[in-house]
Amino acid sequence: MASEGNWKRPEHKGHDPNAQANDFPQETALDLLAKHRIVRWRAALVPDEARAWAASVEAAERHWTKDFGGDQFALGRAFYTHLETGRSRHYFREAAASDALVERILPGMQARIRALYSELVGAPVLPRSGWCGPGVHVFPEDGPVARTGGIIHFDTEGFEEIHHAANAAALSLVVMLRPPKIGGELRVWGVDYAGDDAPALPPGILPLDASYEAGDALLFASRTLHQIRPFSGGGPRISITAHALQDPTTGAWTSWF
Repeated sequence: MASEGNWKRPEHKGHDPNAQANDFPQETALDLLAKHRIVRWRAALVPDEARAWAASVEAAERHWTKDFGGDQFALGRAFYTHLETGRSRHYFREAAASDALVERILPGMQARIRALYSELVGAPVLPRSGWCGPGVHVFPEDGPVARTGGIIHFDTEGFEEIHHAANAAALSLVVMLRPPKIGGELRVWGVDYAGDDAPALPPGILPLDASYEAGDALLFASRTLHQIRPFSGGGPRISITAHALQDPTTGAWTSWF
């Protein structure tokens, strides 16, 4: 059965994204992930700041990337949406421009998210070379995800063969900017990726619905089966997403969207 842990920032932990690994204490969210399917960090961002970022995203609607015909949108380019719609070359060609756009609309956000990641894993987390940095997902209140929930899936689209072969540590981080009034939780199952992108749910496997408020963050293993639940009220569901991989050779962490 899936279970949830709650992580709090240790008082002595620093906030420097360029800190060395030995600057971080041993207590990390990864310790909780060894016991739980998902870790919730209350007020990872100040709630008013999260709401202000959501307002900035909405004000920049003309700059959103349309994905799946408008079923969802992004500020910045998300790799999985481009991969699944045959636009991967556009993703990599426009990565620098995507990051510049995100930085203009949400100054400092990408560095801030990498710093949060660094605190969670207890090591520096750097940009993944050639890939887009942390971005924002926007799910319309009248869209298919709101009506019936998102596709049940894993976050393995950015993996390369070396990551699969070594079973490299891989994480997904969702930071809520504007939660719906009703629903919209992140549902996780106790099912790990085993080569099938759409596995049948084994009987008896009960899911866990992790809720969050503005500013809360959820961390889970990218190989964990998960889904966005249906939602309503409050306008679009707006959240930051960033993935991270640990290099199986060097142990270094990098992040992308």
